Amino acid sequence: MLRTLAKTLLVTFGIDSAHADDFESLSRQAASEAPRYALGVGYAKTGEPPVTMTFGPIHKDTSRPVAADAQWHIGSITKSFTAALVMRFVDRQILSLDEPIEAYLPTDKGQMHAHWRGLTLRQLLSHTSGLQANAPMADFSKRSDENLHSLRRAVLAPLWTSPLPNPSDAYLYSNLGYVLAGFIVEEVSGRSWEELVLEELASPLGLKSLGFGAPSEEGAPWGHRDLFLFKRKISPQGEITDNPPWLGPAGTIHLNLKDLLRWGQAQIAACKGEPNSLLSAASCQEMRKVVAENYGLGWVIETDKEAPYIWHNGSNSMWYAKLVILTEHDLVLVAATNVFDAKGIDELVDKLRLTNPVTDQSD
Repeated sequence: MLRTLAKTLLVTFGIDSAHADDFESLSRQAASEAPRYALGVGYAKTGEPPVTMTFGPIHKDTSRPVAADAQWHIGSITKSFTAALVMRFVDRQILSLDEPIEAYLPTDKGQMHAHWRGLTLRQLLSHTSGLQANAPMADFSKRSDENLHSLRRAVLAPLWTSPLPNPSDAYLYSNLGYVLAGFIVEEVSGRSWEELVLEELASPLGLKSLGFGAPSEEGAPWGHRDLFLFKRKISPQGEITDNPPWLGPAGTIHLNLKDLLRWGQAQIAACKGEPNSLLSAASCQEMRKVVAENYGLGWVIETDKEAPYIWHNGSNSMWYAKLVILTEHDLVLVAATNVFDAKGIDELVDKLRLTNPVTDQSD
């Protein structure tokens, strides 16, 4: 019954019968190769409702299936949300990508080293700021979720008094850079990054499942952590279930797969300049311009493949997710699992991408 329903949905929403079989069989094959863990896959064509499928148990020690509308931790895919949030403020001319950040931090700039004061949001969002990848490990024990803006300042302030460790425009992936970008948006708005994500991004798009930290709703998959070569399930009610909340702008969002696909659809609509889009077409397209390596602003841009596409992946080491936007086909693909399996998910998404599942139904 599930197979028939899934195939019917896929055909209805733009995948022909043969490709519907490919989509489902590839997903089922991937699920069968890791039967103790959950897998979610989905597809969305512009203007059509998302289609998703889920497989497997909520964790490795139960047979209870993951819910069809389960929330999944998306790790660093969160960076595309933070970058879009910044671009909302750019559209309003409250922020500029190329203004030194000292202009937005009047309270703190006096304590900042000149290297830090001269950084720009474009550098922070493209990983070309020269900032280190992460804050010192001692800061990861700061797990309060009260007054996160002050906590982010407490993490950043001891660092910004010193020269940058790598002052250049070279690409160097930095979670810390995204924390600083989120902190700046908080400073200019007087609102927390979490409030802004909900009000500026989730609410306009109807992303009702979006939240922060480990998903804890009924039927949501539990994450799994490596422990002495074994995978240990992590209860969402446990003491440490995610990265600390202050790291939010770099990677603490969770949401269900339909809402994640809607996020991808919103990027397509904005870049086309459709009315009432989340961003102006100019800002959306700016996010897709490569700054260094193959990274733009919150997105990885692939230009050397059979057809160009953009993507981001994410993990807090206990989940793994990947979102791909096939720009030439107005198609969004997603896959997620509740264990760190970058190789498996990347291979599955590539197989789904290469099935070229869009069919023109206009004839």
